[in-house]
Amino acid sequence: MKEIIAYEMLFKGVLKGNNDFSCIPFQRKYWDEYMGIYNECFYEMRKDLEIEPVNFYSDYSQMQDKACGTFLYLHNGAIAGV
Repeated sequence: MKEIIAYEMLFKGVLKGNNDFSCIPFQRKYWDEYMGIYNECFYEMRKDLEIEPVNFYSDYSQMQDKACGTFLYLHNGAIAGV
Protein backbone atom coordinates (compact mmCIF):
# COMPACT_ATOMS: atom_id res chain seq x y z
CA MET A 1 0.00 0.00 0.00
CA LYS A 2 1.19 3.52 -0.79
CA GLU A 3 1.34 6.25 1.86
CA ILE A 4 -1.79 8.33 2.26
CA ILE A 5 -1.98 11.66 4.03
CA ALA A 6 -5.50 12.79 4.88
CA TYR A 7 -6.87 16.01 6.27
CA GLU A 8 -10.17 16.67 7.97
CA MET A 9 -12.02 19.95 7.69
CA LEU A 10 -14.42 21.14 10.37
CA PHE A 11 -16.70 24.14 10.10
CA LYS A 12 -17.34 25.70 13.50
CA GLY A 13 -18.93 28.95 12.39
CA VAL A 14 -22.52 29.92 11.93
CA LEU A 15 -24.07 28.86 8.64
CA LYS A 16 -25.36 31.90 6.78
CA GLY A 17 -27.54 32.04 3.74
CA ASN A 18 -30.67 30.43 2.46
CA ASN A 19 -30.99 26.69 2.95
CA ASP A 20 -33.26 25.45 0.19
CA PHE A 21 -32.57 21.80 0.94
CA SER A 22 -32.59 19.59 3.97
CA CYS A 23 -30.71 16.47 4.93
CA ILE A 24 -31.98 13.53 6.91
CA PRO A 25 -30.07 11.43 9.43
CA PHE A 26 -28.65 8.21 7.98
CA GLN A 27 -31.01 5.26 8.24
CA ARG A 28 -30.18 1.61 7.77
CA LYS A 29 -32.70 1.33 4.93
CA TYR A 30 -30.30 3.43 2.79
CA TRP A 31 -27.32 1.17 3.51
CA ASP A 32 -27.19 -0.74 0.21
CA GLU A 33 -27.50 2.43 -1.87
CA TYR A 34 -24.97 4.31 0.30
CA MET A 35 -22.47 1.43 0.19
CA GLY A 36 -22.68 1.26 -3.61
CA ILE A 37 -22.20 5.01 -4.03
CA TYR A 38 -19.31 5.13 -1.56
CA ASN A 39 -17.48 2.17 -3.07
CA GLU A 40 -17.95 3.48 -6.61
CA CYS A 41 -16.80 6.96 -5.63
CA PHE A 42 -13.52 5.83 -4.08
CA TYR A 43 -12.84 2.74 -6.23
CA GLU A 44 -10.34 4.28 -8.68
CA MET A 45 -8.45 6.12 -5.94
CA ARG A 46 -8.16 3.04 -3.72
CA LYS A 47 -7.14 0.90 -6.71
CA ASP A 48 -4.45 3.36 -7.85
CA LEU A 49 -3.10 3.68 -4.30
CA GLU A 50 -3.15 -0.11 -3.93
CA ILE A 51 -5.40 0.04 -0.88
CA GLU A 52 -7.13 -3.23 -0.06
CA PRO A 53 -9.93 -3.88 -0.01
CA VAL A 54 -10.64 -1.68 -3.02
CA ASN A 55 -14.34 -1.70 -2.15
CA PHE A 56 -14.10 -0.56 1.46
CA TYR A 57 -17.68 -1.08 2.61
CA SER A 58 -19.10 -4.58 2.57
CA ASP A 59 -21.13 -4.89 5.78
CA TYR A 60 -23.40 -2.54 7.72
CA SER A 61 -21.37 -3.12 10.89
CA GLN A 62 -18.68 -0.87 9.35
CA MET A 63 -21.16 2.03 9.34
CA GLN A 64 -22.91 1.58 12.69
CA ASP A 65 -20.63 3.89 14.68
CA LYS A 66 -20.62 6.55 11.93
CA ALA A 67 -24.35 6.52 11.17
CA CYS A 68 -25.32 9.07 13.83
CA GLY A 69 -22.97 11.67 12.29
CA THR A 70 -23.91 10.99 8.68
CA PHE A 71 -26.66 12.89 6.92
CA LEU A 72 -28.13 12.29 3.49
CA TYR A 73 -29.61 14.60 0.90
CA LEU A 74 -32.36 12.82 -0.99
CA HIS A 75 -33.74 13.78 -4.39
CA ASN A 76 -36.83 11.93 -5.56
CA GLY A 77 -36.22 9.30 -2.87
CA ALA A 78 -32.62 8.52 -3.92
CA ILE A 79 -29.37 9.63 -2.32
CA ALA A 80 -28.10 12.74 -4.09
CA GLY A 81 -25.47 13.81 -1.55
CA VAL A 82 -23.78 12.88 1.69
